Order: sequence, then C-alpha cells, then structure tokens
Amino acid sequence: MISVSKRLALGYSSMLVHAVAQRDLLRREPVQAALARQIAVTGVQAVPYVAVVALLFGAVVVTRVLELLGPDNDVALRAVVWGGIRELGPLVTALIIIVRSCVAIAAEVALMRLRSGIHDTHWGALVHEEEVVLPRVLGAAISSAALVTVFQFIAIASALLASTVVLGSSLDFELDSFLTAATWWQVPLSIGKAALFGAGTAAIACYHGLQVESDVGKLPKAVVAACLGSLSFVGVVDLIAMLLLWLL
Repeated sequence: MISVSKRLALGYSSMLVHAVAQRDLLRREPVQAALARQIAVTGVQAVPYVAVVALLFGAVVVTRVLELLGPDNDVALRAVVWGGIRELGPLVTALIIIVRSCVAIAAEVALMRLRSGIHDTHWGALVHEEEVVLPRVLGAAISSAALVTVFQFIAIASALLASTVVLGSSLDFELDSFLTAATWWQVPLSIGKAALFGAGTAAIACYHGLQVESDVGKLPKAVVAACLGSLSFVGVVDLIAMLLLWLL
C-alpha cells in the first residue's frame, strides 16, 4: 500500500513538474487553443454552479449566526470571511472541478492515448504528450483561481445584503464592519490554494489518462482513479495548509 501511494505521489508530482517545465509550448497556436478551450470548459461553464453555492452560503451563514448569537454582525461576518473566503471557497471550487472536469480530462486524455495506440502517426504528428498536459494543467489552475474569486465576491455580497435585511442597518455600515473584520491576506491565500488545487487535480487526471495505452476497458478505472486521487490530493493539501496556519 505504501509503495503504491509513493508511486502515485511521484507520478503526480512528475506530471505537474513536467507541465511547468514545458511552459515554452504556450507559444504554439494549438496549445493556446487548447488552453482557451480548457478555461472555457472548466472555468466559464462552472460559474453558475459556483455562484449559486456562494449566494446560498453568504446568506445562510450570516442569517444562522445572527439567529443563534444575536445581532453581533462582526461574528457573522468573521464566519463568512473565515469559512467562505479561506476555507469553503477553494474546497467548493476544487470539488466542482473534480466532478465536472477531472473526469472529462482523464477520459479525454485516455481516448487520445488509445487512438495513438491504434494510429501511431496521430499521437506523434498531431498531438504531443506535452501539448496535452500543459494546457489542461494551466487551464484548470487559472479557472480554479477565477472561480474562487467569483465565489468570494458573491458570498461577501450575499452576506452583506443578508445582514442588512436582518439587522435593518445600512449597506455602508455593514460594509465598514466587514472591512474591519476582514484580513487582507486571506484573499490571496485562498486564490493561491485554489490555483494549486486546480493544477494538481488536472495533473492527476492527465497522469491516469496516460496510463491507458491499449485496453479500452481500463478507461473507467482510470477515471475513478483520477477522481479518488484528486480528492486525496485536495484533502492532504488542505490539511497541510491548516496545520501551517495553526503553527504560525
């Protein structure tokens, strides 16, 4: 079990490092087109899902906190800042990307790999391995960072509006309270964590997709392994980040 986990960890890491090392390929038009397509699929099309979750989170958390603790909006806003911006935002974004895009990336790369086994000239002449991995890893990282930014904006706006309605105060007053309760470094921290989640899950999906070489029956296994690996990666990284923040 340990050897398998170690092998997977090395494979995931090498795939991610390999994609970063081949960043010069972004000058090629096919790679740029693949990157734009990945951002559209992973980021733009996921905006409605992230927006709905953020809207509900901001409104529900503030309403429940005010109901339980009384009209102490600083506590409610801190709950939104702590739970929404730093913790829940990157996790929700990662889960949406895993469900929507990780499966698609693993299946797409696996099908490309299978086609290369049938027609060697297809993989060798038209699509190189680096050109497959790089745009997907970078596209998922950019999309994840953008999605968590959308989540933060909508969750904060929803929380401010909810507290305004419940407390009967002005929006300017609630905004001042939020800016007092917020900590600026939480925003870039959550965006950076989300970008790491996106890049890591895409690299894991590409790794498992590239393991399918000749047997189409291995494709479902590769998809399941990509999902499990991505969930494990997100959990481990989030746990390490929480421990580091606690120690600091």
